[in-house]
Amino acid sequence: MNDQIIIGHVARAHGLKGDVAVVFYSDHPEQFRPGFQFGGTGGPFTIERVRTGAGVLLIKFVEVSDRNTAELMQGVQLTMAESHLRELDEGEYWPSQLTGLEVRDPSGAQRGVIIEVVTGGTQDRLAIQVAGGRVEIPFVDALVPTVDIEGGFVIVEAIAGLLDVGE
Repeated sequence: MNDQIIIGHVARAHGLKGDVAVVFYSDHPEQFRPGFQFGGTGGPFTIERVRTGAGVLLIKFVEVSDRNTAELMQGVQLTMAESHLRELDEGEYWPSQLTGLEVRDPSGAQRGVIIEVVTGGTQDRLAIQVAGGRVEIPFVDALVPTVDIEGGFVIVEAIAGLLDVGE
């Protein structure tokens, strides 16, 4: 079993010396310091230096020495062993735990599948593949009252139009 959890992704290159902007799915980015090592495609990646940018961390990895290499990292998902993650509080989930879960309405009917967790902004959103395409809904208790990781599903409230693709 793969115990690697996706904890962020490289959004873009930053500057000329190989720095990248990284979006983390953690509300505790302070744990990512020089010497910390991530897995990921082409990794491992070791933090050389880190600083805060607008909603992202700007990271220079030891293994990335120039902008061209940094640009090739765009979209790379950064991982770490599940055993190294902080313990989550009740009602907290890693995006990789939610991706792939079946979406059901309160009657139990399947309505779609979670294809992505969109982080940032006012609140996180679940991107759901439904019959007509993709919809995003806020990931809040009022709309998603049940998350059953072991059962492989979430329940989404039956609000008219919530899971319908706009025209």
